Amino acid sequence: MASNYGSDQEMERALREHFEAEAQELRAPENLWARVEDRMDLPPTRHPVTQVRRKILGALKQHWVPVMATGGAVAVAASAVFLASRATQDEFGVSESYAAAPAAAATAAPVEKVVVKEVPVEQVVQKVVTQAPAVAAAPAMPARSMTPPPAAQAAPQREAPPMMQAAPAAPATQAPVTVEKIVTREVVVEKVVEKVVQVEMHAPPPAAATVAPQASAPQSAVTPATARPPATTFQDYRRQPFVATAEDAVSTFSLDTDRTSYQLALSWLQEGYDIEPDSVRAEEWLNAFDYQYELPADDWGFAITSDVAMHPLDGNQHLVRIGFQAAEVPDDRPLNVTLVLDASGSMGDGNRVDIARSAAEAIRQSLRPQDRLAVVHFTEGVIHELTVEHTSPDAAAVQRSIQRLAPHGSTNVQAGLNQGVRLADRIRRERPEAYNYVILMSDGVANVDATNPFAILESAYDRNALNPLRLITIGVGINNYNDVLLEQLAQHGNGWYRYLDNTNQARATFSRDTWLALSTPFADQTRAQVTWDPDLVKSWRIIGYENRVTSDQSFAEDRKEFAEIPSGAATTVFYEIELHDQALARAGQEVTLANVELRWVVAETGQSRSQRAEVRGRLDSGLGASGDPLLELGAIVALSADRYGGLSDGEYVAEISRDLTELEDRLRSLNSSLGGLGAYQDFRFMLEHMAERSRLQAPPAAPSGYSR
Repeated sequence: MASNYGSDQEMERALREHFEAEAQELRAPENLWARVEDRMDLPPTRHPVTQVRRKILGALKQHWVPVMATGGAVAVAASAVFLASRATQDEFGVSESYAAAPAAAATAAPVEKVVVKEVPVEQVVQKVVTQAPAVAAAPAMPARSMTPPPAAQAAPQREAPPMMQAAPAAPATQAPVTVEKIVTREVVVEKVVEKVVQVEMHAPPPAAATVAPQASAPQSAVTPATARPPATTFQDYRRQPFVATAEDAVSTFSLDTDRTSYQLALSWLQEGYDIEPDSVRAEEWLNAFDYQYELPADDWGFAITSDVAMHPLDGNQHLVRIGFQAAEVPDDRPLNVTLVLDASGSMGDGNRVDIARSAAEAIRQSLRPQDRLAVVHFTEGVIHELTVEHTSPDAAAVQRSIQRLAPHGSTNVQAGLNQGVRLADRIRRERPEAYNYVILMSDGVANVDATNPFAILESAYDRNALNPLRLITIGVGINNYNDVLLEQLAQHGNGWYRYLDNTNQARATFSRDTWLALSTPFADQTRAQVTWDPDLVKSWRIIGYENRVTSDQSFAEDRKEFAEIPSGAATTVFYEIELHDQALARAGQEVTLANVELRWVVAETGQSRSQRAEVRGRLDSGLGASGDPLLELGAIVALSADRYGGLSDGEYVAEISRDLTELEDRLRSLNSSLGGLGAYQDFRFMLEHMAERSRLQAPPAAPSGYSR
């Protein structure tokens, strides 16, 4: 609705007087959202944010063209009230950029997107009042055309200039221009208001925008993606260094079957974003692929295989691969499953709610009559009217609760998990013969109570080690996403972590066959220890596993943060090693370079077990001579992820670029043997972009002084 103020100065004075008198008395009643819906005359069955969007768009259809046709300053104001509770400055701080935009002609394109963002009133008071003079005095800006990113949609800006800037009028003689971005807002102040809605309007990209190449059809000419999704949180764990065996010949680490880092990177590229080096965990890229290891001869342990090959990038080094293949066990034990669903406002971004709802429904449909399912929704607290305690998966209350998932409010992951653990512990005592899973579906943007994964787990701690609760985390969304929280919750919650990009992937991941296999644990608290022969191996370096490397002393201890390995799952690790001369003298022979020991807890009985094997291989064999293209693929994946992750360190960029370019060439040579695999085509698409980005970051070569 339009402002009634005659000038910016009058608006500033009125705002100051009003807020000085009323701001301290603002309190949001518990039924704030219902009252807002009543005022807006929204049907109760409709999603509130959807209705806000519909009303704004409806108004814009009536007023957009006439406003733009006047040639005056553009001011399209849209306001609504959002549910308020326990907001903090960090929680709703403005982190997106709002660039001033020129006025457009009457032929301006229609509005395509409305983004709703919650902002505390205290912040609005400060920003609107102090920015008002700048609005009036903003100079006219030259026309700019809009260049969309490869994904055929406007990429988020990376800077964060002042929250509100003017959209100046174009001079009468100025040619028609294209609207790039317009941000306007009207502040509604009442005693019941604690947050306001901020509306951002984007003009749609031109029809000729180029769509990002699909993973299944990589292009030879790569256009590097740009930027990164805003408000994403990753941890740079720094790559492992080489270790001299004379100082430490033992490598100890937790096994890992997660692959979310790889799935996130692929999704980013397909959406037109670049891959963030900090997001790369090389072990998760490596374990995203199936290397077709043979199953163990019996069902009590692992099949442990090893390979040795000359290093494809360094003639002075060798690569060692160790694979751990778990046995398959029947999935005949019942399940107790507790769904903990994030219903906070950030889940309204894109199709996150649809993905979470599809995954939850797929889990429900995959469960059997002997299984039990509970549902918890949380925002700034648990939504008790939507909580369903453990019952039959086909119960109407369960289906209704899943379908009513909708975004509003803040994000209190701690409250949701605490309630989920309480329900899971209760059903565990009633049904001790069942496996117990708590499944958190969220974008990980915790901003109320505990926001640290360890603090959250401490309050939801499971003290029953013999029949543990296994925490699975499912991440959704690209923008405003906290990978660190979700990954660490799963790692230290005795479970695993997955990322879902769309509803089809959600349904496939939790189909009956896939989900039931993942839900049958074979081994808990699984870790490996590799002891290198110091007479043969000069130094060693593990690729990836940076946040899973542990002390050698902890190997003898059963710890929850060590990995759960599902039935039939495989884990792979690569090492780079340097050999002594006496080892190289035996290049034509098969040599034992190390011993590996594996320890785990039997999921069904809680019994501790261990297994040993030798790490053996010929030292004169190249990757291509092995006759196994999957071995070479695994080596390329591991080395590419490892090198690309090093870009975040800002060092050795030229060397990283050289390595990635060489690995890109080697990957192309596998097309004849692996080109029919979708996984190969996906990774080739990714590696081409990674190599191109590294080449763009590499410094120019120093001049040689010779003529061409």
